[in-house]
Parts: sequence; C-alpha cells; structure tokens
Amino acid sequence: MLNWISRWAMRHAPTPEKTAASMLVTARMELFAAEQRVIDAKLQADYWRTRVSFLEEVQKQGIDPWVTSHAAQRPDLDSAPRGTGPRLAAST
Repeated sequence: MLNWISRWAMRHAPTPEKTAASMLVTARMELFAAEQRVIDAKLQADYWRTRVSFLEEVQKQGIDPWVTSHAAQRPDLDSAPRGTGPRLAAST
C-alpha cells in the first residue's frame, strides 16, 4: 500500500513539464482574448474615425449634400409589388 501511494504521488506530482503544459493552455487563451480585444479596438476606432469625418463634413457643408445624394439612390418603396415573398402556411 505504501508503494502504491508513493507511485501515485510521483505520477501526479506537479513537475515543471506538467506546470508548463497547464500554463501553456492558459497563456494561449489569454493571447486569443488579447488579439480579439485588439481587433475589436481597431473596428471601434474605424467606426469613430468615420463618424467624426462625417460630422466634420456635415459641419462644413451642411446636411443637404448627404440628403440629396441618398434620396436619389433610394428606390421608391411604393412602386415595389407587395407580397412577392414566399407563401407561408397558415398556423393551425
């Protein structure tokens, strides 16, 4: 019994290799999370950069150039036929 306990303790003892393997998993997860935060920060910076440039243009030129260009690009919604989508079965 004493030999079994001794072997079990040796087999499950925290060796530097086992500790490194455990820490490697944690380090990889932290690296992934950090990379995700960098990607999110870049997207957020691009969003705010675009928004600031738009607001600066509106401040300089007014909103009229934006409204007229978007109104010309937008198709007339009333001319589109309604009910052209797939027919759904009535629920019972």
